Amino acid sequence: MKKLSLVALLTLGTLGSVSTIQANELEVSGNVGAASNYIWRGMTQTKDKSSVNGGADLKYNGFYAGTWASNVDFGTQANFELDAYAGYSNTINDFSYDFSYTKIMYPDSHDESDFDEAKIALGYTLGDLTLGTSYVQTMYQEWGGHKPSYVEGTVSYDFKILSLDTSYGDYEDMGNNYTVGVSKSVKIEGQAIKLALVYASFNSDTSNDKDEKNLFVTAKYSF
Repeated sequence: MKKLSLVALLTLGTLGSVSTIQANELEVSGNVGAASNYIWRGMTQTKDKSSVNGGADLKYNGFYAGTWASNVDFGTQANFELDAYAGYSNTINDFSYDFSYTKIMYPDSHDESDFDEAKIALGYTLGDLTLGTSYVQTMYQEWGGHKPSYVEGTVSYDFKILSLDTSYGDYEDMGNNYTVGVSKSVKIEGQAIKLALVYASFNSDTSNDKDEKNLFVTAKYSF
């Protein structure tokens, strides 16, 4: 009985150590943000009104899952957007890559249909210069039909005082957009707040959507 007890204690101790290691490797984070306009791929999602948003993430050994929500206004029944996503990201020297799958939902509306997207993103950092590119493919949409893709490239340079951020994207059969902005991350009691001023331009490929030009500010608090 003593031998069995000793084995049991050793086993429990080992399992406890493994659980502790796993718990230490599990990262939990959250964010809360606000913007004078919710712009997505160059297009307003709030009829040029302000938005409040927030999310939470779990990460373990490069794998992650999370959710994010924001108010929206399309002139329909939809009042808020809820995203759920999962993926894997990693960095090798100066290169980074990220594979993810996101479900975009409008729970309180029958007018705005849910859709799913798969994304692959690549990044390269050279000193203060960061380059990025991503490809997004619509995998499912409630209204059926053609499933568009989205391709985007980004360039950011950190001038220490602030960062200059630019992007260009093309949304298949919808239009193209570009952004130019400046951003600054500050820390308050060890937590990061990112402030940004951005100009966005959208050029529509269809007569159903209008061209858009927007200047907006954002603030995001991460913890």
